[in-house]
Amino acid sequence: MNQIPALPDLAFAAVAPQMCGLEGNRMCFMRAGSNRRATILLLHGIGSNSAGWRFVLDAMARDYDVIAWNAPGYMLSDNLASPTPTNWQYADAAAALLDALGIDSVFLAGSSFGSMIAASFAVRHAKRVRRLALLGCSRGLKSLPETERTRRLDARKESIRDGALSMSAKRWQNLIAPNASETAKLLTQEALKATHPRGFLQAAETINSTDIVEFVGDITAPALVIVGKEDKINPPEISRVVADGIANSRLVELDGAGHLPKLECPDKVVSLLSEHFGQAL
Repeated sequence: MNQIPALPDLAFAAVAPQMCGLEGNRMCFMRAGSNRRATILLLHGIGSNSAGWRFVLDAMARDYDVIAWNAPGYMLSDNLASPTPTNWQYADAAAALLDALGIDSVFLAGSSFGSMIAASFAVRHAKRVRRLALLGCSRGLKSLPETERTRRLDARKESIRDGALSMSAKRWQNLIAPNASETAKLLTQEALKATHPRGFLQAAETINSTDIVEFVGDITAPALVIVGKEDKINPPEISRVVADGIANSRLVELDGAGHLPKLECPDKVVSLLSEHFGQAL
C-alpha cells in the first residue's frame, strides 16, 4: 500500500445521549463499503480519530460495511458530560451509534485506547460482537501505583497544554518505529493535530481508572491481538497478558512495527483482519 487512499466523507448520526452520558446527540464517523450484512466497527486511539483507519477503510470496504467512529470528544462528536468518564460509557456510546444506524452486530477492532473500549464493549454488549481485534492493546493504568498513575496523567495533561499542533510536534516519534515510512510519519502527525484537548483529557482519565485485565476473561468473542514488537506506548508484554486472559484468542507480534501497525504495516494488518473476520462469514 504505497499510495495514501482517499478518506470517506464525515457522516453523522443522532444518538440517544441518555444511553451513555453525552452532552448532545451528535456522533461523527466515516463509512465505506456497502455490504450491510457484515459490518466492521473501528475504534481509534487517544491521539487519533477515524482518519487513522484510512488503509483499513479502503481495503476492507470491498467485502464489508466499514465504520470508523470518532469517539465522544473527537472530530465532530459531542463530548461526554463527565470530566472523568468510565470505559463503560465509551462502550455504551459505541452501542448508541450502532443503534442509531440500525446495526445489530459487528466485527469489532480497536487500536490503543480504542482497544480498551473494544474490550469493554465485547463484555458489556457481548451479543453484538461477532469477532474482536485489539491492536497495540492498552490495558489501562489502574493496576499501577497511584503515584505512577498520577505521573502519567500529568504527562498527558502537559502534552496537550499548548494544543494539538504542539502535541503533534512533540509526540509522534514515540508512536511509530524508527524505520517507519514517511507516509506513516506524516499520517501520525496529521492525526495528532486534529485532537481536541477536552476529549483527549477525558480519554486520559478513563485510561487512568481502567484495567481491562479485570474483565477480559468474560470476553466470549474470538479475539485477535496484534502488537508491534517495537511498541513503546503499550509494549508487547501488555498484549501477551491480555491475550492470555481471553479464552479464545490469537496473539500476533509484528516485526519492525511500533504502536500504530495499521499505519506502519497496513498490508499485514489488513491481511490479519481479513483472515480473522472472514472465518465468521
